[in-house]
Amino acid sequence: MGVEGIDGFADEALSKVNNKSGDEGSGERPSGMIGAVDNVLRLLALFNESPKIRVNEASRAMGLSRSTVHRMLTTLSYHQFVEQDEFSRAYQPGPALIDIGLAVLQNIEIRVVARNALLRLRDEIGETVHLGLLRGAEVVFIDSVESQQTVRTGSRIGWTLPSHATAAGKAMLAQLDDAEVDKIYPDEALEPATTATLQSKSVLREQLEEIRQRGYAVNDGESEPDVGAVAAAVRDRDGRVRGAVSVTAPRARASAEWERAAGAAAIRTASQLAASFG
Repeated sequence: MGVEGIDGFADEALSKVNNKSGDEGSGERPSGMIGAVDNVLRLLALFNESPKIRVNEASRAMGLSRSTVHRMLTTLSYHQFVEQDEFSRAYQPGPALIDIGLAVLQNIEIRVVARNALLRLRDEIGETVHLGLLRGAEVVFIDSVESQQTVRTGSRIGWTLPSHATAAGKAMLAQLDDAEVDKIYPDEALEPATTATLQSKSVLREQLEEIRQRGYAVNDGESEPDVGAVAAAVRDRDGRVRGAVSVTAPRARASAEWERAAGAAAIRTASQLAASFG
């Protein structure tokens, strides 16, 4: 498509966005809305309708001055959320915006791929299993399959817990090198979640080395006093950490023998999932 074709498509698309924004804007605006943030989000939303936008087109679509739109695009460009095409001078999604979209898609992908594997792992071990993602010093759990036993640990979907206090977090941290761990934990002291949580980076480093040798991580009441857990990291074929599979149980059932059996099962499940990613 030539430049004229892009511009014509953009004019039509941006007109639709403008009409839509007008319809939505007819309602009462929330009292806490921040105008500048609202404008930036409206600007980025234009990419839903057009692959590229120009300053004058965005100005017309949003009802803002060209100078205001230009300043917003300049700021977004600095942070790599947009980039300017050298030939057409139009703006297109930048690497930062694309990375965010890909991250969301990858998170959806791993949950879909992992679901059956989590069900099999739950049935094999008889305890609740989870899928977690590393978000720096925290782990966010995006899926769970609960045990069918009467006394069990519950779903952790949507939970965020400290990485150094969870089996899933430590399993994923063990896949990082020392420099990456230092970036996540710049200080020696670590915040405890329970009295059993490790409280220093030095001890964390020792545990991460043990995890690398053993293949799975253990949590003995470190995130929740009455819960034991094991976990294994999931890596794709390029070696990137995609998540971690964890098994949790009431500590009364989480014996050393159970940890070995559940840890081995978690490793097998993680390996099966790893083969699913190209």
